[in-house]
Amino acid sequence: MIDAKEAKRLYDASGAEVQAFLTNEVEPSIIKAATGGKRSIFILIGTVGPFDHLIDKIKPIERAVEKAINTLGYNCKIEKDGASYVPRGLADDDGNGPSHTNYGYKINW
Repeated sequence: MIDAKEAKRLYDASGAEVQAFLTNEVEPSIIKAATGGKRSIFILIGTVGPFDHLIDKIKPIERAVEKAINTLGYNCKIEKDGASYVPRGLADDDGNGPSHTNYGYKINW
């Protein structure tokens, strides 16, 4: 039987998770935007808290997706998007609390 290290290597080499994300999330979004006359999209990945650094939040699988999108000829960057906001569950009675910012794939063609 193969060990866990070898299983992880095989998983990484397969690229199945990256391909599934491209097929199920990225491609439909690009088709919808392009047929609607747009030249860019933003696909949300997550949020960054007030003391988080974006570079520390990005997972290797997210970098692999970014690289795959760029390989297809698009200009893709993982970046912050929009203004900061206080999530509902973290706001006090006055609406104050730690601000968060969305981040994700900014894809242009």
